[in-house]
Amino acid sequence: MVFKKAVYTKYIFHILFWVSILLSMSADVSQLYLSRTGNFFLYVFFKTSVQAALVYINLLVLYPIFFSRKKYILYTGAVLLVTVFAGYANMQLELFLNATTTFKTHLAHFLFFLSQLGMAARYVVISFLLKITVDYYQQKETIKKIELEKASAELNFLKAQVNPHFLFNTLNNLYALILEKSDKSGEAVLKLADIMKYLLAEGKENKVLLQKEIEMLYNYTELERLRKPEAEITFNTSGNTTNSFITPLLLLPVVENAFKYGLNSVSKNGFVRINITVQNTMLTVTVENNVPPTTNNDALQSLGLGIENVKRRLQLLYPSKYDLIIENRSDSFFVNLKLQLA
Repeated sequence: MVFKKAVYTKYIFHILFWVSILLSMSADVSQLYLSRTGNFFLYVFFKTSVQAALVYINLLVLYPIFFSRKKYILYTGAVLLVTVFAGYANMQLELFLNATTTFKTHLAHFLFFLSQLGMAARYVVISFLLKITVDYYQQKETIKKIELEKASAELNFLKAQVNPHFLFNTLNNLYALILEKSDKSGEAVLKLADIMKYLLAEGKENKVLLQKEIEMLYNYTELERLRKPEAEITFNTSGNTTNSFITPLLLLPVVENAFKYGLNSVSKNGFVRINITVQNTMLTVTVENNVPPTTNNDALQSLGLGIENVKRRLQLLYPSKYDLIIENRSDSFFVNLKLQLA
């Protein structure tokens, strides 16, 4: 449907263009209509036909065969040749319809030919400029479309990475509670059910209410708290979180990273501090967690891996609308994200 519409628009443009040329030529030789009506119609029809033939030979034959293949010298030569023929045809048509026209010198005859050649050259130049302009913008649109499709595919891939990774870690946490025969395992199942409901219902959307995203993060935090009730885990929010929208699961890897490579890498003295603030349309998220012990090389090396997913999604979805600060301090790993939501 879009293709048919584009073709239809293209033909309408060409028809309107040549109708305007016909009207322009008719106005130029209106005096001929009053004296010799038959010659007037012959002049307008054949003169327009010569220019149209020149234009479409250029656009449909010479341009794609030579210019598009970067054979610029051959293109220039071919265009000059057909333009000379068109100029000669213009001159002969003028002389045929104005049989009384005579030239006193060869120079006058040549200058008359040059005037007719100039008319033909004008149409060639106009058609060439229009063609390269249209090609330029079509190429830009094609590149833009390819980039959008590539970005969309990459976003889907990044989003797909979040769910299995998150689910695997959460199930591990739940499994640990069940092994301990903890009374909290039932509560953990309910928390997990709420999270899974969010993932299935909201995770596929482009935007979700910020409040829902925060509730999901809070449930995840509470799920982790069930596993480590002795740890310092804080989750604070402030500001109006009910009227803003955000890309779903954007913040999850940051929070998950803090637990997986921070808190869960130590048996005690671990901490995760999460603060979420909204001022007008500015979202500020800070997540701070303990660093793994120096003996845990795997956790140390993986500490910032979860953030890479967030970085790439921010670049694709919120270009020039965010500020991400990551600090690997001596005693903590600190992430500060400021995001313009609207």
